[in-house]
Amino acid sequence: FSGAVGRSIGVSAPLAGGLANVTVTVRDARVSDDDRAWIRAAYRDYLSELSASRSGIFPVSAEWRSRDDEFLAGWFRDPAAHPFVILADGARAGFALVARQPAWPRGGADFRMSEFFVTPAARRRGVGAHAAMLLFSRFEGEWEVLEDAGNRPALAFWRRVIGAQTAGRFQESR
Repeated sequence: FSGAVGRSIGVSAPLAGGLANVTVTVRDARVSDDDRAWIRAAYRDYLSELSASRSGIFPVSAEWRSRDDEFLAGWFRDPAAHPFVILADGARAGFALVARQPAWPRGGADFRMSEFFVTPAARRRGVGAHAAMLLFSRFEGEWEVLEDAGNRPALAFWRRVIGAQTAGRFQESR
């Protein structure tokens, strides 16, 4: 989506609206070796889910397994990357990678949600939606979220979350 997002403090709060009472927080994953190790393990599950779509966009996880560590290490080295662990009631429940777009050439968005994953056990409880909103609020500016057009559950999730975050003021393109 493309839309300005206001700046606010990324605090945690219990979820409302009939969802489970879960406190969701996001934590900078650069700080903890344990968080980086957890992301490394969860990343393989994430890639397995993406490759199951058989869209051809995402390789079968075994094809790139030897490069996972190299790719993930780039997250933690790149000053334009902001890797986060998503926590539900203090337990790791997912991860996100927010990337700051280059200032030049200006392509429109200031930030991109490059990777976003919530473990199956934490889904359908509002954890992902709340984590995404915390991240959108933490980084002020125009955002871009890319999703595989064949991943209908993810498209519905992002439309719902982005629509709520922007009060329906966003652009979608293919």
